[in-house]
Amino acid sequence: MAFPRLTSHALLPLGGIIAMALAYPALAAETPANADGGGVGDIVVTAQKRAEPLQRTPIAVTAIGGDAIEQLKISTFRDLSGGRVPGLLAPKRSTAQTTQQYSIRGIGEIDTYPEPAVAVYIDDVYLARTVGSLYDTPDLERVEVLRGPQGTLYGRNSSAGAIRFITKDPTAKPSASFSATLGSFRNVDLKARINGAILDDDKLNGALTVIRHTRRGWQHSVPLNRDVNDTDLTVLRGKLQSKLAPGLTITLAGDAMFDRATQSYYTPVNQPDGIPNTGNPTNPDLTWSSTLPYNRTTSYGGSGTVQWEINRQFTIKSVTAYRGLHGPIYYDNDGVTAIKGDSLAQFWQHQFTQELNLNGEFDHWNFVAGLYYFSEGFHNHRLSQSAGAPVDNVGTVTHTNNWLSTTAWALFGQANIHLTDRLTATVGGRWTTELRKFRNIGQTGRSWGLHDPQEWNYDPDAFFVKYPTGTSASSSLTSFDVTAAPKRFSRFTPKLGLQYDWNKAIFQYVSWSQGFKSGGYDLRSVTAIGSDTPYLPQITTTYETGLKTRLFGGKATFNLAAYYNDIADFQVRATSTAALGVVTNQLINAGKAASWGGEAELTLAPTDNLTITGSAAYLKTKYRTFTATLPANVAGRSTLVGLDFPYAPRWQFGASVNYRVPVDLPGALRIGGDVQYESSRYADLYNTAQLQVRSQTYVNGTINFAADKGNWSIGASVRNLFDLRRAQFGGYSPTNAGQYPYYYLAYNEPRTFNITLSKNF
Repeated sequence: MAFPRLTSHALLPLGGIIAMALAYPALAAETPANADGGGVGDIVVTAQKRAEPLQRTPIAVTAIGGDAIEQLKISTFRDLSGGRVPGLLAPKRSTAQTTQQYSIRGIGEIDTYPEPAVAVYIDDVYLARTVGSLYDTPDLERVEVLRGPQGTLYGRNSSAGAIRFITKDPTAKPSASFSATLGSFRNVDLKARINGAILDDDKLNGALTVIRHTRRGWQHSVPLNRDVNDTDLTVLRGKLQSKLAPGLTITLAGDAMFDRATQSYYTPVNQPDGIPNTGNPTNPDLTWSSTLPYNRTTSYGGSGTVQWEINRQFTIKSVTAYRGLHGPIYYDNDGVTAIKGDSLAQFWQHQFTQELNLNGEFDHWNFVAGLYYFSEGFHNHRLSQSAGAPVDNVGTVTHTNNWLSTTAWALFGQANIHLTDRLTATVGGRWTTELRKFRNIGQTGRSWGLHDPQEWNYDPDAFFVKYPTGTSASSSLTSFDVTAAPKRFSRFTPKLGLQYDWNKAIFQYVSWSQGFKSGGYDLRSVTAIGSDTPYLPQITTTYETGLKTRLFGGKATFNLAAYYNDIADFQVRATSTAALGVVTNQLINAGKAASWGGEAELTLAPTDNLTITGSAAYLKTKYRTFTATLPANVAGRSTLVGLDFPYAPRWQFGASVNYRVPVDLPGALRIGGDVQYESSRYADLYNTAQLQVRSQTYVNGTINFAADKGNWSIGASVRNLFDLRRAQFGGYSPTNAGQYPYYYLAYNEPRTFNITLSKNF
């Protein structure tokens, strides 16, 4: 196995830095952060279910605090992409405004329907699906991105990592804030938050946030003669918190998000309308899709958190939550007037989670023990049309109506044992059992006529009723109704680690851990055998070492991590369109795979006025074996061995500068900028050359003035300063897809300018 060689190489630079620090003790942090002359402030994180300094947390975690969130204009998960967090990939475009895929260290999803390998949490509440998950959250206290398996402390599938958005708790001191952002494409983003005491003595405090965000579309549909890819978002978030007795805190939170933006419209590479050999260059801002906008995604939820500090040693925390989402979205996955890859998704999801934690703190050891329960129901009603003939609007229609039920239990715990004043051992484990139930009713029509959704009123049940015959003598209709046998998946995943404090400035850790991503039944199955055949759990075994340093008297932090992921029964999404013979969209187990690499993060604060950050990530991926069968694909692949993982750029770099201009003004004038770089990657499983995402570099900038008393501020920002356009994903099939090839791409947004005025009361 490649890990021992990787580890020895990775430890060489770490050991060198350790030796340098020991030889030059002046590098140690002998003065507190933010003392005279500036410094990097301590960020306290709860990544391990207890409050501890970031620089003494023995996992690879990136934490972004309130000031950086404001300066970098981070409000959604997508804002973390592109080098701001090393090892994290969140493509700058998805199938809808509030849907997002993620990958950490090469492990993630190219599809929006499965449960994600990267777990997303808002205030300790797990979001089971990435559809409808891209909340705008203006009341953020901090963001934590945990890289690597997190099973021993988190109750759900965190096999690749976790993203935690922590929002502000209400306080007794009354306050109110309002901000208005105006900018490109008639962007209007209004945010308001009120906070304060409802009852005296912290018996009840409350906060309410309201967001209304609209923006004209940046892409134009030629046949519809209207702008698309717009924004139409309404978000409500509220929190109530009560300290009923010393050590006892109850928090109630609720939110609702209404996404009424257009679904994503895509760009045909051949223009106009998919016609090749015209000599017209691809214009990312034009589409020839004639499908009317149809998106009604609604997401909502509520949670209750009870925390009781029993005494100095023990704290109990309970988090009870219910969430749901629903909505139809119609996807025109081709960008042309002819129907080549359209799909209607109607979905209803609900989940209930209960987590119970017990924390213990003692002189020579501490622990976290937990119990987690998860119950989800997902109803998926879908009709997809795929071109599969040399003439337009003839192909395969698949209609599925299915129900997936998941019930899961997990017991988890982790203990940190102080073997000496400097050496600490970590022992943890998680036992999980999951029960899956699945029923799928489906129909498939081949050599069938393809029709605009308005013709069948967006009703999947009506399609074959309204069009009962195909278009040729070879047309056929098959049906199935499968109730799969209930399937249970169980696994124990351990964690072992060591941490060593070399001195006040240098902290090192090594760890071995496993992550579990459950098996199950695929919501996208379009055949009887696919509906009755479960995919197996994916097991990720991670070897990791990391170094965290605080240098130059607290003026800098420099963190390194090196890792090796050994993946068994790697879950991948294999697809094939009717243009290639048979429609396939199935989650399969590819076999054994691996990813390995290193990450570095640097923060410099040489003065009170200047902060500089930098990050870098290197990633290599490999399929070690391949034991499945691939459907027909344009690239002609029969195995994945020798290919790269999708969404796995070799290199990522990020850098930012924030400078307070030393001018005599009644307030603080700050300017900032950041650069984000990703090397080339593939957007599909087969490494299709036409779908390779080229390397991309984005530059963003801000300027902001805040009054001395902090009661108002005004600022301007630019994103994608040099207007770089890069395809983030797409589709390609050159033959048997109608009169012209099936070839579309989904580009990132163009350059935008915004001005924001904020007022605090």
